[in-house]
Amino acid sequence: MDEYRKTNYRPYIKWGMLILLIVIVVTSSFYTIRSTERGVLSTFGKMSDDVIADGLHVKIPFIQSIKRVNVQQKKFDGKENSYTRDVQTSEVEYTINYELVRENVSKLMKNVGDDYHNRIVVPFIRSAMKEAFGNFAATEIVENRDAVRRSIEQQLRKTLDSNYFVSIQFQLVDIDFDDEFENAIKEKQVAEQNALKAKNVTIQVEEQAKQTKIKAEADAEAMRIKANALERNPKLVNYEAVQKWDGKMPQYMLGNSVPFIDIK
Repeated sequence: MDEYRKTNYRPYIKWGMLILLIVIVVTSSFYTIRSTERGVLSTFGKMSDDVIADGLHVKIPFIQSIKRVNVQQKKFDGKENSYTRDVQTSEVEYTINYELVRENVSKLMKNVGDDYHNRIVVPFIRSAMKEAFGNFAATEIVENRDAVRRSIEQQLRKTLDSNYFVSIQFQLVDIDFDDEFENAIKEKQVAEQNALKAKNVTIQVEEQAKQTKIKAEADAEAMRIKANALERNPKLVNYEAVQKWDGKMPQYMLGNSVPFIDIK
């Protein structure tokens, strides 16, 4: 009885396995590429030069395989040691952004592989930073860091293969000089601030002295004019006295003279 049942189930098992195989073949024949990706098709392990765009596609099961490459903007952080023109050492943290040339991702994968950033981009970053930092003294880098950044970015745009990389943007996140140099920079900044403060005080004192001199010269000129006028007309003495009199008669007078009255 058991042997009979086993014999009758064999065709079903065969059909089931055949159907399963067909399902596997059909499902593995279709694949999709998203809009943020590009595909590289390989046949027996050999990559094609063609780039597969986004959408639904068909491949030969078990013979062909698809490699998906993300073509969204890349962002990588890194750190390098650099020497300035005056031989100051610095540890530099940076960020680089770039995009892959979509129609050439198959060539990039064939010629370089997945580790293209470390194999191509990082060495060029190291070279560009070495050249840029070597053109500036340490104090110049501190005072004008964006000039260094632009120099590195321009160098990368020239040297990185434009067949593979575009939209390159480079940023300096942090530049860490040794403690002795940074302390010297701080002391220099404090000295410059104190010198500027002293200069402002000097300018203020000089301006005050200038104003005092102008006022003294004006007062002297006024006195000279008044003296000349009195010399020409002595009666102006009495006139000046009358102008300053408060209208009160003095309590004690010597003789019969009345102040400011001259009947002659």
